[in-house]
Amino acid sequence: MKPSIAITVGVQEAAARDHWATYRHAVEQAGGEPTLVYGNFTPEQVAAIISEYDGLLLPGGGDVSPDEYAGRPHPSIDTSSADRDALELEAARVAKRAGIPTLAICRGCQVVNVALGGTLFEDIEDLYDSSDGHAIEHQQTPGHSRQEPTHPVDIQTNSALAQAVDAVCIETNTMHHQAVRRVAYGLRVVAMTRDGTIEGIEADDGHPFYIGVQWHPEELVGRDEPSRRLFRALVEHAAARAHRRAKPSTAGSA
Repeated sequence: MKPSIAITVGVQEAAARDHWATYRHAVEQAGGEPTLVYGNFTPEQVAAIISEYDGLLLPGGGDVSPDEYAGRPHPSIDTSSADRDALELEAARVAKRAGIPTLAICRGCQVVNVALGGTLFEDIEDLYDSSDGHAIEHQQTPGHSRQEPTHPVDIQTNSALAQAVDAVCIETNTMHHQAVRRVAYGLRVVAMTRDGTIEGIEADDGHPFYIGVQWHPEELVGRDEPSRRLFRALVEHAAARAHRRAKPSTAGSA
Protein backbone atom coordinates (compact mmCIF):
# COMPACT_ATOMS: atom_id res chain seq x y z
CA MET A 1 0.00 0.00 0.00
CA LYS A 2 1.26 3.48 -0.85
CA PRO A 3 1.95 5.83 2.08
CA SER A 4 -0.82 8.37 2.58
CA ILE A 5 0.07 12.06 2.36
CA ALA A 6 -2.31 14.75 3.62
CA ILE A 7 -2.26 18.00 1.62
CA THR A 8 -3.96 20.77 3.61
CA VAL A 9 -6.00 23.45 1.82
CA GLY A 10 -8.76 25.95 2.56
CA VAL A 11 -12.44 25.05 2.39
CA GLN A 12 -13.12 27.35 -0.57
CA GLU A 13 -9.87 26.35 -2.26
CA ALA A 14 -10.72 22.66 -2.19
CA ALA A 15 -13.19 23.11 -5.05
CA ALA A 16 -10.37 24.27 -7.35
CA ARG A 17 -8.79 20.82 -7.48
CA ASP A 18 -6.77 21.57 -10.60
CA HIS A 19 -4.93 24.22 -8.58
CA TRP A 20 -3.42 21.45 -6.44
CA ALA A 21 -2.60 19.13 -9.35
CA THR A 22 1.13 19.91 -9.29
CA TYR A 23 1.38 18.95 -5.62
CA ARG A 24 -0.63 15.77 -6.11
CA HIS A 25 1.40 14.81 -9.15
CA ALA A 26 4.70 15.36 -7.33
CA VAL A 27 3.56 13.14 -4.45
CA GLU A 28 2.21 10.46 -6.81
CA GLN A 29 5.39 10.50 -8.89
CA ALA A 30 7.34 9.91 -5.68
CA GLY A 31 5.16 6.89 -4.81
CA GLY A 32 2.72 8.43 -2.34
CA GLU A 33 -1.07 8.64 -2.19
CA PRO A 34 -2.15 12.31 -1.78
CA THR A 35 -5.44 13.43 -0.23
CA LEU A 36 -6.70 16.99 0.15
CA VAL A 37 -7.66 17.76 3.75
CA TYR A 38 -9.84 20.78 4.54
CA GLY A 39 -12.55 21.94 6.91
CA ASN A 40 -13.34 23.82 10.10
CA PHE A 41 -11.98 21.72 12.94
CA THR A 42 -11.14 21.97 16.60
CA PRO A 43 -7.48 21.40 17.54
CA GLU A 44 -8.43 17.97 18.86
CA GLN A 45 -10.07 17.08 15.55
CA VAL A 46 -7.02 18.27 13.59
CA ALA A 47 -4.79 16.05 15.74
CA ALA A 48 -7.01 13.04 15.14
CA ILE A 49 -7.23 13.63 11.39
CA ILE A 50 -3.57 14.36 10.70
CA SER A 51 -2.38 11.47 12.86
CA GLU A 52 -4.19 9.06 10.54
CA TYR A 53 -1.87 9.98 7.66
CA ASP A 54 1.66 8.77 7.08
CA GLY A 55 2.93 12.19 5.98
CA LEU A 56 1.95 15.84 5.70
CA LEU A 57 2.42 18.34 2.88
CA LEU A 58 1.77 22.02 3.65
CA PRO A 59 1.50 23.73 0.24
CA GLY A 60 1.88 27.28 -0.99
CA GLY A 61 -0.91 29.84 -0.99
CA GLY A 62 -1.98 33.15 0.49
CA ASP A 63 -0.29 34.84 3.41
CA VAL A 64 -0.67 33.75 7.02
CA SER A 65 -2.64 36.35 8.97
CA PRO A 66 -0.17 38.69 10.73
CA ASP A 67 -2.36 38.37 13.83
CA GLU A 68 -0.92 34.86 14.23
CA TYR A 69 2.62 36.16 14.85
CA ALA A 70 2.00 39.66 16.25
CA GLY A 71 2.84 41.10 12.84
CA ARG A 72 1.79 44.39 11.35
CA PRO A 73 -0.66 45.08 8.53
CA HIS A 74 1.01 45.70 5.19
CA PRO A 75 -0.60 46.66 1.86
CA SER A 76 1.05 43.72 0.09
CA ILE A 77 -0.49 41.10 2.40
CA ASP A 78 -3.05 38.82 0.76
CA THR A 79 -4.26 36.52 3.53
CA SER A 80 -5.57 33.03 3.13
CA SER A 81 -8.83 31.95 4.77
CA ALA A 82 -9.11 31.73 8.55
CA ASP A 83 -10.10 28.05 8.34
CA ARG A 84 -6.92 27.24 6.41
CA ASP A 85 -4.70 29.15 8.83
CA ALA A 86 -6.26 27.34 11.79
CA LEU A 87 -6.01 23.91 10.16
CA GLU A 88 -2.43 24.26 8.98
CA LEU A 89 -1.01 25.91 12.08
CA GLU A 90 -2.39 23.12 14.25
CA ALA A 91 -1.41 20.43 11.74
CA ALA A 92 2.16 21.75 11.80
CA ARG A 93 2.22 21.50 15.60
CA VAL A 94 0.72 18.01 15.60
CA ALA A 95 3.20 16.76 13.01
CA LYS A 96 6.12 18.20 14.97
CA ARG A 97 4.99 16.59 18.24
CA ALA A 98 4.04 13.25 16.72
CA GLY A 99 7.05 12.81 14.43
CA ILE A 100 4.92 12.83 11.26
CA PRO A 101 7.09 13.35 8.15
CA THR A 102 6.36 16.86 6.88
CA LEU A 103 7.31 18.88 3.81
CA ALA A 104 6.26 22.54 3.95
CA ILE A 105 6.43 24.59 0.76
CA CYS A 106 6.51 28.41 0.43
CA ARG A 107 3.52 29.48 2.57
CA GLY A 108 3.92 26.13 4.30
CA CYS A 109 7.47 27.02 5.32
CA GLN A 110 6.11 30.20 6.88
CA VAL A 111 3.25 28.28 8.53
CA VAL A 112 5.55 25.90 10.42
CA ASN A 113 7.67 28.79 11.65
CA VAL A 114 4.64 30.75 12.88
CA ALA A 115 3.02 27.62 14.35
CA LEU A 116 6.03 27.08 16.58
CA GLY A 117 6.37 30.71 17.68
CA GLY A 118 8.45 32.35 14.94
CA THR A 119 7.75 35.51 12.95
CA LEU A 120 7.79 36.65 9.33
CA PHE A 121 8.86 39.59 7.25
CA GLU A 122 5.48 40.90 6.11
CA ASP A 123 7.10 42.08 2.87
CA ILE A 124 10.70 41.33 1.89
CA GLU A 125 11.18 44.21 -0.53
CA ASP A 126 9.93 46.78 1.98
CA LEU A 127 11.22 45.38 5.29
CA TYR A 128 14.30 43.25 4.62
CA ASP A 129 17.77 44.70 4.03
CA SER A 130 20.60 42.43 2.93
CA SER A 131 23.64 42.78 5.19
CA ASP A 132 25.99 42.87 2.19
CA GLY A 133 23.80 44.90 -0.16
CA HIS A 134 23.13 41.87 -2.35
CA ALA A 135 19.67 42.05 -3.92
CA ILE A 136 17.68 39.10 -5.28
CA GLU A 137 14.32 39.17 -7.02
CA HIS A 138 12.06 36.89 -4.99
CA GLN A 139 9.15 37.11 -7.37
CA GLN A 140 9.82 34.93 -10.42
CA THR A 141 12.02 36.90 -12.82
CA PRO A 142 9.93 38.32 -15.69
CA GLY A 143 10.09 36.09 -18.73
CA HIS A 144 10.61 32.94 -16.67
CA SER A 145 7.88 30.37 -16.10
CA ARG A 146 7.08 28.76 -12.75
CA GLN A 147 8.98 25.70 -13.97
CA GLU A 148 12.29 27.55 -14.41
CA PRO A 149 14.95 28.18 -11.76
CA THR A 150 16.01 31.82 -11.34
CA HIS A 151 18.48 31.91 -8.44
CA PRO A 152 20.71 29.59 -6.35
CA VAL A 153 20.06 28.48 -2.77
CA ASP A 154 22.92 27.39 -0.50
CA ILE A 155 22.18 24.46 1.83
CA GLN A 156 24.02 23.45 5.00
CA THR A 157 26.01 20.28 4.53
CA ASN A 158 24.95 18.69 7.82
CA SER A 159 21.22 19.12 7.22
CA ALA A 160 18.38 16.74 6.47
CA LEU A 161 17.54 18.98 3.51
CA ALA A 162 21.01 18.55 1.98
CA GLN A 163 20.73 14.81 2.50
CA ALA A 164 17.28 14.74 0.87
CA VAL A 165 18.27 16.68 -2.28
CA ASP A 166 21.85 15.31 -2.30
CA ALA A 167 23.32 18.76 -2.85
CA VAL A 168 24.58 21.82 -0.97
CA CYS A 169 23.66 24.34 -3.67
CA ILE A 170 20.69 24.11 -6.00
CA GLU A 171 18.93 26.37 -8.49
CA THR A 172 15.34 27.20 -7.53
CA ASN A 173 12.33 29.13 -8.70
CA THR A 174 11.00 31.91 -6.47
CA MET A 175 7.45 33.15 -5.91
CA HIS A 176 7.11 34.80 -2.52
CA HIS A 177 7.04 38.27 -1.00
CA GLN A 178 7.31 37.09 2.63
CA ALA A 179 9.97 35.09 4.45
CA VAL A 180 10.97 33.74 7.84
CA ARG A 181 12.16 36.48 10.20
CA ARG A 182 12.72 35.17 13.75
CA VAL A 183 13.17 31.41 13.62
CA ALA A 184 11.00 29.44 16.01
CA TYR A 185 12.44 27.39 18.85
CA GLY A 186 12.80 23.80 17.69
CA LEU A 187 13.74 24.81 14.15
CA ARG A 188 17.02 25.77 12.53
CA VAL A 189 17.99 27.58 9.34
CA VAL A 190 19.48 25.22 6.76
CA ALA A 191 19.21 27.12 3.46
CA MET A 192 19.62 30.74 2.34
CA THR A 193 19.82 32.81 -0.81
CA ARG A 194 22.86 34.97 -1.53
CA ASP A 195 21.09 38.03 -0.08
CA GLY A 196 20.64 36.27 3.26
CA THR A 197 16.93 35.48 2.94
CA ILE A 198 16.01 32.27 4.74
CA GLU A 199 14.93 29.64 2.20
CA GLY A 200 15.01 26.44 4.23
CA ILE A 201 14.27 25.40 7.82
CA GLU A 202 14.05 22.05 9.55
CA ALA A 203 13.49 20.47 12.95
CA ASP A 204 16.53 20.42 15.22
CA ASP A 205 15.23 17.91 17.77
CA GLY A 206 15.65 14.55 16.08
CA HIS A 207 12.34 14.61 14.16
CA PRO A 208 12.77 12.15 11.27
CA PHE A 209 11.71 14.57 8.52
CA TYR A 210 10.32 18.05 9.16
CA ILE A 211 11.48 20.41 6.42
CA GLY A 212 10.25 23.75 5.09
CA VAL A 213 11.47 25.26 1.81
CA GLN A 214 10.61 28.69 0.45
CA TRP A 215 10.69 27.73 -3.24
CA HIS A 216 8.26 25.54 -5.20
CA PRO A 217 9.81 22.12 -5.91
CA GLU A 218 6.44 20.75 -7.07
CA GLU A 219 6.77 23.01 -10.14
CA LEU A 220 10.26 21.67 -10.89
CA VAL A 221 9.86 17.89 -10.63
CA GLY A 222 9.49 17.54 -14.39
CA ARG A 223 13.01 18.81 -15.00
CA ASP A 224 14.91 18.84 -11.71
CA GLU A 225 16.33 15.83 -9.88
CA PRO A 226 16.83 17.57 -6.48
CA SER A 227 13.12 18.43 -6.48
CA ARG A 228 12.19 14.84 -7.24
CA ARG A 229 14.52 13.66 -4.49
CA LEU A 230 12.85 15.98 -1.99
CA PHE A 231 9.42 14.47 -2.64
CA ARG A 232 10.86 10.96 -2.64
CA ALA A 233 12.40 11.66 0.76
CA LEU A 234 9.00 12.73 2.12
CA VAL A 235 7.33 9.60 0.76
CA GLU A 236 10.12 7.30 1.95
CA HIS A 237 9.89 8.67 5.49
CA ALA A 238 6.09 8.40 5.32
CA ALA A 239 6.44 4.77 4.20
CA ALA A 240 8.70 4.10 7.18
CA ARG A 241 6.08 5.60 9.50
CA ALA A 242 3.37 3.49 7.87
CA HIS A 243 5.50 0.38 8.39
CA ARG A 244 6.06 1.18 12.06
CA ARG A 245 2.37 1.79 12.63
CA ALA A 246 1.40 -1.48 10.91
CA LYS A 247 3.69 -3.64 13.01
CA PRO A 248 1.76 -5.43 15.77
CA SER A 249 2.79 -4.52 19.29
CA THR A 250 4.67 -7.20 21.23
CA ALA A 251 4.15 -5.50 24.58
CA GLY A 252 2.85 -7.90 27.20
CA SER A 253 3.31 -11.01 25.04
CA ALA A 254 4.45 -14.22 26.68
